[in-house]
Amino acid sequence: MWRDSVKRYFINFKNEYLYSRVRIFEFCGCVLLLIIIYFLQKNATMKERSFISQFQGFTLLYITFRFGIVGMGISSAVTLKDCYYVMKRYIDIYNNELSYNYLVGFFSSLTTLCGLIVVGVISNRLKKHKKEIQLLAISDELTGILNKRNFYVTLESEINNSNESVGLILVDMDNLSKYNYLYGHSYGDLILKNTAEILKEIITEERLFRFDGDGFAILVKDVDIELLDKKAKDISQKYEDLKKNYYNDSVAKNITISIGMSLYPSISSSKQELILHANTALYQAKNMSDNKATMYQDVMMLIRDKAESDQQMVGVFKGLLTTINAKDRYTFGHCERVSSYAVMIGEAIGLEIAEMQTLLHASLLHDIGKIEVPKSILNKAGKLTDEEFKLIMQHPAHSANILEPLSSTHNLIDYVVHHHERFDGTGYPDGQKGEEICLGARILCVADCFDAMISDRPYRSSMKMDEAFEELRRCSGRQFDPVIVEAFIDRLQTKNL
Repeated sequence: MWRDSVKRYFINFKNEYLYSRVRIFEFCGCVLLLIIIYFLQKNATMKERSFISQFQGFTLLYITFRFGIVGMGISSAVTLKDCYYVMKRYIDIYNNELSYNYLVGFFSSLTTLCGLIVVGVISNRLKKHKKEIQLLAISDELTGILNKRNFYVTLESEINNSNESVGLILVDMDNLSKYNYLYGHSYGDLILKNTAEILKEIITEERLFRFDGDGFAILVKDVDIELLDKKAKDISQKYEDLKKNYYNDSVAKNITISIGMSLYPSISSSKQELILHANTALYQAKNMSDNKATMYQDVMMLIRDKAESDQQMVGVFKGLLTTINAKDRYTFGHCERVSSYAVMIGEAIGLEIAEMQTLLHASLLHDIGKIEVPKSILNKAGKLTDEEFKLIMQHPAHSANILEPLSSTHNLIDYVVHHHERFDGTGYPDGQKGEEICLGARILCVADCFDAMISDRPYRSSMKMDEAFEELRRCSGRQFDPVIVEAFIDRLQTKNL
């Protein structure tokens, strides 16, 4: 038993201290120097020993500080050897005029030993504290598993430095907000902690990370599509079996997970695509899948199979918006309201029926890309950072990817992608200007911003309708198409008379 403990310690010592060729050279150099000093001291005079001891003291201090308990053990052994030598010499020549020097040398060696022990203990504590800080930096505080920051670093390293395939499995708790509401956030935290424990029990070679507020990510190396799909379905099944050990039966049957997955490079061609595709598959699993585990490549085919027409497909995507609602309570109702405002504008400027239909669908789906935006950003009460705003600005591109099956529908994706373009050309994603922006996108821009103005948001209270009209006119010609603004205001004022 003790042999195993010693072996384990030296394996840990190697991993902690001898992790590079430079560190191995450093350690071996110190040991070699101590051996040379030992042989030099054997035949040295008292004065020479005193001089050599200065080099030895520095070496002992260095190895103790740099190599923790092992370094302190080596230094203590060398110092105890010196203590034995000088005490033996003191006894041998007791009452000799030189005996006093050896007695002083003995106490000096003891003092050195005490100092080395103090340095060793401090060095070990500093090392332990550093490890704790490093662990905190890469670990999730609630569950103790690796955090999202570490997930991104690891994923990038795997994709850039390996020729093997990388599978991503996203696991998301279903209806966690319901448990937070019914039983309090402490119970929701308990569910997340228990889920992390269950997943750690299930997976072996894979790495587990906390991903979003109610989700986890699992990275799997060197798999094909069939094996990744099997692993995900095994996780789903084993979770069902093991959760009974963590909850009583009445609660356990209601706690479920959904799983989405994708594979680099056979399905997703980059780190960003891998996350996007797995996330899209995850939300597809939440809304449509019977087995709650979906591979990205099957998502759009599944929609095609279930929807016999583009109108039915819009209905399927509209179902996805209910999932966004779980992340951002504002989005789903907002899309419904924007569609009614967009139709008003379309009627006011005399759009044809086909264009009106496309505009209706686009307005319902214009924010679907927010599925990819973290909940913490969507619901942030304060001002967004530049990095957070960049993530928000990506949602039109995410929408385009999700709506790709509707690419045959005239102009729909253009309307959705460009509804954040500004009339003066300072919008995103393409910086289009004036009538370069398609008409449907210009209509959506006005309808979208008007509803935002008159709705309560986490970061501000709503405007009154007259204030919103004034703001539309103030930004007319810069952010908004002036013709659309006036047509919209006229229609709303006439309707409210």
